[in-house]
Amino acid sequence: MRALLYIPAIQAFWKKAINTIFICTIFFLMATPLRAQFGPPGGGKGNANDMAKLMKDIKGRIYGKVLDGKTKKPVEFASVVVLWYNKDSAIAGGFTESNGDFNLENLPPMGGFRLRVSLIGYKNFDTKIYIQAPNKLEQDLGNIRLDIDEKILKEIEIVGEKSTFQMSVDRKVYNVEKDLSVRGGTGVDVLKNIPSLTVDGDGNATLREKSVMMYIDGKPTTLTMQQIPADQIERVEVISNPGAKYEAAASGGIINVVLKKNQKPGYNGMVMGSIGTGDRYGLTTNINVKENPWNFSVMYSGNLTNYNQTKGYTENTTFNFNNAITNTKGSDFFKQNNTLTSKNQFHFGRVGAEYNINNRNTIGGGIAYVNGLMGFNDQQFFSNTSSNNIEYSKGKRVNLQGSSFENYTGQITYKKTFPEPGKELTVDANYNTSLAGNGYTFTTENQVWQNNGYQYLPNSIQKNKGGTTSNQYVFQADFVNPFSDTRKFEAGARSFLKNSDFENNAQYNTFPSGDFITDTSQTNRYTIKDMVNAAYATYTGKTFWDIGYQGGLRFEQTYYYGKLTDRNQSFKYEYPAGSKNWQYTLFPSLYLSKKMGKQEVQFNLSRKIDRPNFFQSMPFVMFSDNRNYRIGNPALKPELINIGELNYNLQFSKGNWLTSAYTRFSENPITNFQYPSAADSNITVSTWVNAKNIWRYGYENTLRLNLHQNFNTTLNFDVFYVFLNGGSLNNQPEQKAEGWSYKAKVGFNYTLPWKIQLQVNGTYDAPKVILNGRTFDNYFMDVSLGKTINTKLIFNLTLSDAFNTKRHGSDITTAYIDQEALRRREGRFLRFSVTYLFGKFDTSIFKRFAKGNKNGTTQPNMGGQDGLE
Repeated sequence: MRALLYIPAIQAFWKKAINTIFICTIFFLMATPLRAQFGPPGGGKGNANDMAKLMKDIKGRIYGKVLDGKTKKPVEFASVVVLWYNKDSAIAGGFTESNGDFNLENLPPMGGFRLRVSLIGYKNFDTKIYIQAPNKLEQDLGNIRLDIDEKILKEIEIVGEKSTFQMSVDRKVYNVEKDLSVRGGTGVDVLKNIPSLTVDGDGNATLREKSVMMYIDGKPTTLTMQQIPADQIERVEVISNPGAKYEAAASGGIINVVLKKNQKPGYNGMVMGSIGTGDRYGLTTNINVKENPWNFSVMYSGNLTNYNQTKGYTENTTFNFNNAITNTKGSDFFKQNNTLTSKNQFHFGRVGAEYNINNRNTIGGGIAYVNGLMGFNDQQFFSNTSSNNIEYSKGKRVNLQGSSFENYTGQITYKKTFPEPGKELTVDANYNTSLAGNGYTFTTENQVWQNNGYQYLPNSIQKNKGGTTSNQYVFQADFVNPFSDTRKFEAGARSFLKNSDFENNAQYNTFPSGDFITDTSQTNRYTIKDMVNAAYATYTGKTFWDIGYQGGLRFEQTYYYGKLTDRNQSFKYEYPAGSKNWQYTLFPSLYLSKKMGKQEVQFNLSRKIDRPNFFQSMPFVMFSDNRNYRIGNPALKPELINIGELNYNLQFSKGNWLTSAYTRFSENPITNFQYPSAADSNITVSTWVNAKNIWRYGYENTLRLNLHQNFNTTLNFDVFYVFLNGGSLNNQPEQKAEGWSYKAKVGFNYTLPWKIQLQVNGTYDAPKVILNGRTFDNYFMDVSLGKTINTKLIFNLTLSDAFNTKRHGSDITTAYIDQEALRRREGRFLRFSVTYLFGKFDTSIFKRFAKGNKNGTTQPNMGGQDGLE
């Protein structure tokens, strides 16, 4: 018998039987005093106390079903609440199940109450109920019909469509969940659909032609968007001109990636699998469990294999070329076509926990792990033609590359709120360590024209093997103190320290022995120490004519030291250095805004800095072939940037319009520069220099239109003018570049029959000026179809780069070389994904688990969108 009690079905049966016997016994014992009212003479007080004890143990219960008043179908997730008769205090509550049933227990055994049933889109249902033991202790309220509220539904429809892409004067918010084309993809797929952003061939994002700083959940990150699964991103916030609260190095703006978190009691999660052309396979799953005071989350995502093949070419003409083979001097034409095949794997995992110490103190933490494997096979076919149009050499180069990385991140957060609304203190400590390794083998087959025919030369082989280790520490504290609804003071401090070690070993083969010897030009071992300490303060208020303002000042102390350990060479910069270089430490910002109903005007100014990184400043060779090499410049200075914006935002019944006029002035801009080698004029050297200045003016418009309940569109157009004054670079005549360019993006969503969602996104980037040349135009279109079934299953089909047109390239002309290059990051592909959402609203999940499922109330399966929140 004891064994049978451990079988769940038998155990449930005995539990109900014992409860029934217990209640019947109570009623039997109550029968006499209830019939006699106050009992026999002389025993009234004692019997009254006994009755009170008995009544305390008796609980009422109501149950019923909620239906749609029009369709008569069950209504799921409706809120059912029991209130006191004469006030709005709730006694009990819950949600309806998928079949519309509800069941509320543990109610007082006697009294009058109010029942309220509500759900967004329906009119509230209110009724009076009476509970009286023993005859009306349990009541069946039958079928309750909810009537649709047409006015509320229209409001929901408008707000819901706007939530796909929200705009304000200080940031744009892009809700990833609404984008069908990114399901099963990475963060790079997310960024390419956001107005104002441009993603290059390597997955790097720029905002108005400037590199952006990546944040995750409001904090800087070492992860790249390629390493973050799109299905784990809730929204992306684009801040074009961050204030003093943010790092001064965010000169190109900030992209803040907000990951999904659990906000509802109980558990919820999702499982998603994807498959695509080019051996694309993906798996993502997560689960969140929450019951006050705890909140836990676990997530895994993997792009198991990703095969891709792209093509590109390079063509250049070198002037005054000394041709040792033909013994002539003149123009030399070099042409190369390449086919790149790549295969990648990524795995991303995250575990997090949060504990509410009390109502005003919360502590949390998390650990994230990312690793990846990447392999590349680049086949290059090249030829050389002399000035008299005679081909004199040709060959093939095979570049084989393998690399791997691991990244570990740990974070602890603390948040304290105060009785005053909006007043809070947050403290964050973050540690990150990363390991990376890579190996390259370059094999070059050369043929030269001799004696009326091509002669093979011995193969040239170059091997590189290297690794990187870095440890990063970040501590940050922020305090917000609102004095009133219109006045607020904010202050904070941040300390950043990163120690990195790099190593690269290069070898090449010799002739005729074939032995490998060290290539000293590319073999390097170096260490870097990068430290930035900062403090900021801002004040927000309102002045005359109800104009809001925010003024802020940020101070940053910088120390950067890099050393080539095997060459005894080093480089560093420090700001401030005693009484010098204070212009590189202070960064003010000012914001003015005026709201006029559904309109808002904002003006802002800020000062930023772009510091040279190690690769830009260290004087060693980082890349080379038989015609080119790249080297750093230790004389680089930081780039100072002054940014101004004038924004106007208008909300109207059918959408939202944001227009922005902006300008950017950069002093000492860090610019790529090419020149002929002093040792051999046939070799082109690429390096970085400080140009004189850059002016940029632009006018950007973003329009969101809800034209119909089944159709909405987002249009973005940015036109800009660039004037780049290179000054006198490398003792050459002053160089300048200027010109107009523009960018356009369009996206629309349309609901087809059977509620199939169609989404189309198109992008066009016009050619733009760069120093000594122009970039090529770039255009592409993505098409997606999506279908949701029963709020739990989501099917998605995406065709990326539908016309196979995406490309990146440039045309550069100097006094020494004319070069045209083009490449593609990835070709057209098709991806299909299936997502299953699950969850249960449960306010006692941990308590029931701890007590063997004896206590607590379980609410119905929530499924649907709650599975992701």
